[in-house]
Order: sequence, then C-alpha cells, then structure tokens
Amino acid sequence: MKKKRYMLFVMAGLLLVVVTGIFMSKPNENEFVQWFEKEFDVNCLDTDFDCSSLEIGGKTYNHTDGYYDSSTGFLAMAMQIKRLYRNANDPNEFFSIEAKGFLGDFKEIEFIQNKVDIR
Repeated sequence: MKKKRYMLFVMAGLLLVVVTGIFMSKPNENEFVQWFEKEFDVNCLDTDFDCSSLEIGGKTYNHTDGYYDSSTGFLAMAMQIKRLYRNANDPNEFFSIEAKGFLGDFKEIEFIQNKVDIR
C-alpha cells in the first residue's frame, strides 16, 4: 500500500513538472513579433513590441483597428494571432497574417496580400 502511494506522489510530481514547463514556454506577443520580423523580413517601427506599425520596402503599414485577435488554446498553452495591415497612404494595399504558436514556436496558418510584395 505504501509503495502505491509513493508511486502516486511521484507521478503527480512529474505531471506537475511537465505542466509547469509547458506554461513557462507558452508563446507571447513578443515572440510573435520576433518570428514575424524574421520570417517576413519586416521592420517593426514601434517600441512597445506589438508591431502596430511596420515598414516594408520603404512603405509604412499600420495595424488596422478592429481586425485583431489573440486567442489561447486549451489551458492557455497555445496562441493564435490574426492581424491586418494597411498601407498608410493607400488603404487598398494591405496584407493579413494568421499564425499559431505553441511552446514558443509560431507557424503560419494563412497569409493574404493585396498589392504588397513581402515574399
């Protein structure tokens, strides 16, 4: 009986360590911005690390209000981000990005562009 109880405590401890590790490595906004700058070779202009303004090929694009989503998955271990950026001078020139992050890594889900050459 004592051996079963000991094994139960050991298993509970291991589970706690695994869950804590996952929570400590869940993605955040800063990791998304770093991934976005590296993956698409864009330059975020703002200093608060939310990338609301960015520059591509000498043109400035602003994050469009009302089209932003940042949701988390089961037990807040994953993050899904949707953003729409429009050219500051020509609103018909835009692109949108949707990405999903898990354990600190992001991957592109959908990328739509209109009159913008990012890739």
